[in-house]
Amino acid sequence: MNELNIGSVDQHLSADVVVVGGGPAGMAAAVAAYDAGVKDVVILDRECQLGGILMQCIHNGFGLHTFKQELTGPEYAGRMAHAARKANVQILAGQEIQTVNVVGVVGNQEMVIRI
Repeated sequence: MNELNIGSVDQHLSADVVVVGGGPAGMAAAVAAYDAGVKDVVILDRECQLGGILMQCIHNGFGLHTFKQELTGPEYAGRMAHAARKANVQILAGQEIQTVNVVGVVGNQEMVIRI
């Protein structure tokens, strides 16, 4: 995976869209933003790999709508992570957000995230 663990150092992050959480909804949001024309998308997740709760769901039933196949949770998470990587979404795994400062107005906001 294109995951980057930047540790517990303060880091300036600049992106058009920052998605907090690398579970199924976060990955879908990141890919949807890319598909809508946003090319600078970042996912931040506290776990070391994407997937969220899906990684514990070993039963079938995921993916019928999105991938037209019945998949387990980990298989579905893997497919979604692949879609995010294919969309060049930057993935920062193993991160915990401590503060978020938003400065500006809607449509022109700068966000400072302390990791």
